[in-house]
Amino acid sequence: MTRLKDEIANNTHRFFINKLPELLALAGCHEDVLLSGRDFSEPKVNSSKKNSAETIVFRVDSARIMLDSVKDALYSMDETYRKIIQLCYLSNLRNFEIAGRLGYSERTVNNYKPIALKTFAVRFVAMQLSNGIDEKNIIDLTKTKEVA
Repeated sequence: MTRLKDEIANNTHRFFINKLPELLALAGCHEDVLLSGRDFSEPKVNSSKKNSAETIVFRVDSARIMLDSVKDALYSMDETYRKIIQLCYLSNLRNFEIAGRLGYSERTVNNYKPIALKTFAVRFVAMQLSNGIDEKNIIDLTKTKEVA
């Protein structure tokens, strides 16, 4: 896989590779749910963290809200960028396969991928806020390390 030189694109890439599967497993679903019309807006549960069953329900509910934010961010993007992310990270296709499906050259897909990832990162933060995720729990993919 091509290494991305941009830190925000790298953060977003790692999110799709590492964190998204974890969220999907916690919510009890697969990648295809992000491609479908399924909505996770089930009742919110507040956890006192005293009861482990209640804590588990809270964690599942939080994962579903986060997945709604992923889905909302994806569907607010330009169709080309959304399809590149969906085909790469949800359908696990390689760049040449994505290029074939979209009718682009592989070079174009390579050039569009970091832009798509950065676009997703910005929209994902906004969607988390609009879906009611507490600021301290937001996954901010746009944060970059400051050079000392």
